[in-house]
Amino acid sequence: MKKIRHNRFLYYLTLITGSVIITSIGYFFMNGIPLFGVPKIEDVSYVEISSIRLDTNTRKITEIQDIKTAISLTNFLSYKLGKPEQNEALIEFVFHLKDGNSFVISSNEKTVYSNGKAYTLKDDNGTTFIKVTEGIFFFDDLLKKEKGR
Repeated sequence: MKKIRHNRFLYYLTLITGSVIITSIGYFFMNGIPLFGVPKIEDVSYVEISSIRLDTNTRKITEIQDIKTAISLTNFLSYKLGKPEQNEALIEFVFHLKDGNSFVISSNEKTVYSNGKAYTLKDDNGTTFIKVTEGIFFFDDLLKKEKGR
């Protein structure tokens, strides 16, 4: 009797484990793999953000709400497996941590660089990331560029 219960338990455990694995693979295939290693808000002392496309000076972000926004923007950067294109990054975030280290995330339309490692972005996540970042942190420069056309 114990052997039958034990076999039934293993049978259900195998089914559940298989379902979880298949669901996880499907999720990552549909949505991409999230960018890992992004620092937590309590570990960041300030953030430096620069835009190569707008050719502006680096912005130093020290307000807690703006740091949260910068960390939240990195959620757009989900990647897929494959060999990335090695192009120049248009937006760069440098997270300066309280322990003295720094964490760098930079991106163009098709590639994200996380501390020097390149990943191919999923769909149009890079374009969305660049436009939203420029709209939030470089709005004045974006207006000047548009008026200058």
